Amino acid sequence: MTARRAGVPLVHPGPVAAERIVSVPTSVSVVRAELAPGTVVSQGLWALTQAAGCQSASAELAHGCFGTLRYVHPAIGTDGERPATFSATVEPAAPGFVVSGTATVGTRDGAAFTHLHATWLDGEGRLRGGHLLPETTVGVVPIQVTLRAQHDVALLSEADPETSMPAFTPHPVASDSNSGTRAVMSRVRPGVDLHDAVAEIAARAGFESAIVRASLGSVVGARLRSGAGRTVEADWPATEFTTLTGTVTGTDGGPPEVLLTGSLVDLNGHVHSGVVLPGQNPVAVTFELYVEEAAHG
Repeated sequence: MTARRAGVPLVHPGPVAAERIVSVPTSVSVVRAELAPGTVVSQGLWALTQAAGCQSASAELAHGCFGTLRYVHPAIGTDGERPATFSATVEPAAPGFVVSGTATVGTRDGAAFTHLHATWLDGEGRLRGGHLLPETTVGVVPIQVTLRAQHDVALLSEADPETSMPAFTPHPVASDSNSGTRAVMSRVRPGVDLHDAVAEIAARAGFESAIVRASLGSVVGARLRSGAGRTVEADWPATEFTTLTGTVTGTDGGPPEVLLTGSLVDLNGHVHSGVVLPGQNPVAVTFELYVEEAAHG
């Protein structure tokens, strides 16, 4: 029996795919905007993506507040097959004041679809976080968005035979974009350590240095450093990152240096933040990883 603790890869019910990291290089256009009060967040992000002439994007949310807010967080699987699933839907009273959020924008079954994680402060000042459902709207304070529209990628959300859960996968599409920003959009499958994935993606792309941002997904529990000598361990089986930000240097010779920081929500609905410990955070179900070539100058 597999150990039920943070950092130990999960065993899923389906066949294990041979390709553990699916990556598509792309040129990127950066769009900065506000989502107006009353906007359905997922629809607003899709409109920005389409306006940039793209089928997919990675976005970061900040400030503002949510109006209608329904969400779930990780839970232990109850069907005897899947080790991890989602909690019952939580619907707190509005407003929820946005601390941070990350979204992947693409399509499912031919229609627009957004995968959105966020953290926020509720009306009592408590920090909350989770996987937001599609009907989530903007409240009375507009939400700021930084969206990275991907010209050479189509992100399709489909059922995954390995995990029996849906996941976004990047696919290449033809583009005539001349954007100077180079990036790679990747899907990381279960069991791959986050640091290893970031290092491999940057090296494959030929990025001498890179940044990680606008990325979300789940790891097995989680192990973080939060202060000198202090390690935070979130509960098994899955913890969902609401933000992941970091840097990669030294890919052109010797082992690269990868520094990742993030905020995440555990199966109790608690939010944790810190430096992600290398070699101790394998992907639980899927991770949508955006790696961008660092600017030189």
